[in-house]
Amino acid sequence: MQSDRKSSFRTALAPALPWPQPAEAFLAMLGGAAGIGACALMVWGMHEYGSLPLFLMAPLGASAVLVFAVPNSPLAQPWSAILGNTLSAVCGVVAVGLLPTETAPVLAVALAFAAMMLGRALHPPGGAVALLIGLSPNLLTEVGAVMVVVNTAVMTSVLVASGLVFHRYSGRKYPFRTSLSQSGPPPMRRLGLTEDNLSSVLSKFHQSTNLGAVDLARLVAAVEAELIQPPFEGVSCADAVSPDDTTVLPETDFHTLVGKLEQSGKPVVAVVGTDGRLAGLVDQRDLLHQLTGTTQDVPCPPAGRLARDIMRAPVTSFDGSLPLGDALHVMVRDNLDHVPVSQDGTFLGFLTRSLLLEALVWPVADRKVA
Repeated sequence: MQSDRKSSFRTALAPALPWPQPAEAFLAMLGGAAGIGACALMVWGMHEYGSLPLFLMAPLGASAVLVFAVPNSPLAQPWSAILGNTLSAVCGVVAVGLLPTETAPVLAVALAFAAMMLGRALHPPGGAVALLIGLSPNLLTEVGAVMVVVNTAVMTSVLVASGLVFHRYSGRKYPFRTSLSQSGPPPMRRLGLTEDNLSSVLSKFHQSTNLGAVDLARLVAAVEAELIQPPFEGVSCADAVSPDDTTVLPETDFHTLVGKLEQSGKPVVAVVGTDGRLAGLVDQRDLLHQLTGTTQDVPCPPAGRLARDIMRAPVTSFDGSLPLGDALHVMVRDNLDHVPVSQDGTFLGFLTRSLLLEALVWPVADRKVA
């Protein structure tokens, strides 16, 4: 028991982050230097040629860490960074104006927390901005309260603008995507998860400030691809379906249709023309509807009805070239049991859940080799 406690204690104090990739560390270092360099250049330009007495602030270094090291974090986004720091500067100025030097820093930080959260602009360096102003009442005397706020807004904006330019060429996405419909994983690679579903999960585990719904969707899609795609790598729907000889022609009569369904043991039969193209589907429900809907009192077989009169178009169908992994996602998402598969217009057969399970246990490529 003592050993377990020591192990838990060591684990709790161990680094929470994995070892960084050298390229990631280099990009973060280069981006931080570029961002602070741009701010310093802006200060120099204003001193030499402008009229605004801008100056660098220590919290900009913390903002640079977020913008250039973790650009996908909700805390690092332009809205959070610019508005968070600016609101915090306002809170710092208000606190210094209301309270004596000894207690102003406390109120400054407290107000900054509230303002950033209400403004949906939580940005950790904002707390440092408020504390810096609360600890430096002389700063307000030297440059003025308005200029302190303006300087914070301008300097943070320059830093964020640097991040926008830098990440355009770094391979990182900044700002991160905010719409699943516009830039989330392709629909076939998502098992019906909406942005509301993902946001709810993040809120449940108190992770809304650490990760955005769109980035969680990307992670879920990557996990799905990692678990599902490898067994189906290079395998299409045409490779998985079994040749289906339980088809009927559009001219097939009602009694023959019933016999075909009984013979196949399947709930659905394909209506295929003489050219091999899928014309429609007939399932058990369609036949029952014909039986019970012909007369009001005594049901009787509608002997005069042909397959073309009863069939309906398939809700979903797959092309034979569709990757089997994508077909799995659609069938699970839409709760489908049988989906017709055609290649160049020719009906090949049905892709069923049992065939997909078989492919997971014994990949199609392995069966072909065997």
